[in-house]
Amino acid sequence: MKRRTSLIVLASVLAASLLLSLFVLTTPQIPSDPYGSGFSAVRAASDIVWLSRESHAVMDAEAHERVRLALKAELIGLGGMDVSEAEYTVATDNFGTIPVRNLLAKLPGDSGTPLLIVGHYDSRGHIGRTGELGNSYGAADDGYAIATMLELIRLYKDRPLRNPVWFLFTDAEELGMYGAREAAKEPWMDQVGLVLNLEARGVSGPAYMFETGKANEKVLDLYARAGLPVSYSLATAVYSVMPNMTDFTEFVAVGKQGLNFAVLEGLRYYHAPGDNLSNIRLSSLQHYGVQLVPILDEYVSNPAYADAAYFQGAQDQVFFTLLPGVFVHYPASVAVVLNFVAIALLVALLVLLAVRRQLSLRDYGRRLLQLLGWIAAAALAGYLVSRGLAFLGKVPWKVTYVRMDGTEIPTLLTMIGAVAALWWFLKKRAPKPESKKAFLLATATVNVLFATLTGFVLSGASFLFLVPALVGIVTIALVSFLPGSVAKHVALSQNLLWGLLLAVPILYSLFIALTVGGLLALMVILMLFAGILVPSAMLQAEEG
Repeated sequence: MKRRTSLIVLASVLAASLLLSLFVLTTPQIPSDPYGSGFSAVRAASDIVWLSRESHAVMDAEAHERVRLALKAELIGLGGMDVSEAEYTVATDNFGTIPVRNLLAKLPGDSGTPLLIVGHYDSRGHIGRTGELGNSYGAADDGYAIATMLELIRLYKDRPLRNPVWFLFTDAEELGMYGAREAAKEPWMDQVGLVLNLEARGVSGPAYMFETGKANEKVLDLYARAGLPVSYSLATAVYSVMPNMTDFTEFVAVGKQGLNFAVLEGLRYYHAPGDNLSNIRLSSLQHYGVQLVPILDEYVSNPAYADAAYFQGAQDQVFFTLLPGVFVHYPASVAVVLNFVAIALLVALLVLLAVRRQLSLRDYGRRLLQLLGWIAAAALAGYLVSRGLAFLGKVPWKVTYVRMDGTEIPTLLTMIGAVAALWWFLKKRAPKPESKKAFLLATATVNVLFATLTGFVLSGASFLFLVPALVGIVTIALVSFLPGSVAKHVALSQNLLWGLLLAVPILYSLFIALTVGGLLALMVILMLFAGILVPSAMLQAEEG
């Protein structure tokens, strides 16, 4: 294959990979008949209208009471279920003793093991964390949850259910999860087989499933049935060691299994007056329903879930969304095996290349040191850009949270600049294919080490390093041993495709979740991917 044709093929593969990777995070279309029999964000959004007319934080007593009464009236008006209210008197950390009122609506089923769906009906008051405005209207946080729950009640209230579904509307979540905390103590919680919590930290984008309980293997088997699932075990692993909390935290604390969902894009509206009706996104609201309806269909019809202990698993799963509707998941024990397989393949490849004199171990060691230098430099650049943007924006800086608009372009330019610099470096300092192979092997080695370490310590993050490591190993094997130019290009192109399909959505999702404050971590992850994909692409381009 001629060099020019080779470059055209490579450019086409990269363009197609980037385009496909963007579709992973797309949200569903609104139904053509918004008042038909399926889940409709249009119908659900009508509930956000009355919910978000005014800020209704617990401390806005009159507005808060109006929302509670309107919600209670809506539940009673829907009919077909038992609606009850529980009132508690709780001592808060900062606001003295307050009344907390939860609403519980029960759709009956043949068994006594309900699925519990949870959302809070209070909005954020002017009690915000540093950098937050407060006084939210609660259209997304947590209007998306309330609207989704009411729409699900409409869909299921007249259906015969083998297993019941309960809907818990909690109070005082924004003050400190007080409604959920009290509900978790209730005797009826012993009956609950699974908890689904609905949240929002923005107003747009996909509804991520971002948290599970421990030993989540059986829960993930159920989530795999969701429509357009968007989730990464990296997120659940990282979230598990962060101080963030939602109502879901209280149920996990009493041993319940479940799933936690939230949209993340549109941070400017989070806990701010901009969280109002004019800024909601129907496609994001639709995504809650598209994911949840298949889960509910399975739960309400499967007799196995009548056992309240069914979802108590023995281990975690590793999982990620690869393509729209394509959800990869496997047990953590399998991840450990895959990591050792990657180690064996890497060692075998190193030995074989060294024996055939296609690799200088000295050059391999030098490239390993160069890679570590690139990782350190990228991390420093990410830190400086992040701190600089926070300084210019006059906002507080945290490694996991910088509330600031307009950081997308500087972040993208920083990342593109790092990749371009790596390309230039390899072109100038590693002009021979053997040198690029050595750099590629060095990056694969670091990724395998990270995959193995996280496989034991934080298993949900292991795939983030295992996949690029395998891409690198396969690329080197193809370049070194596969004869035939056309077959080699096809194989190399497919290899690049899978690497980019994972890298782009992961990096974007982490940016949305961590904000520009996490740019240091993002740059490290970027280098671990770029150290694989850049030399792989260059080697393919040279296979003319």
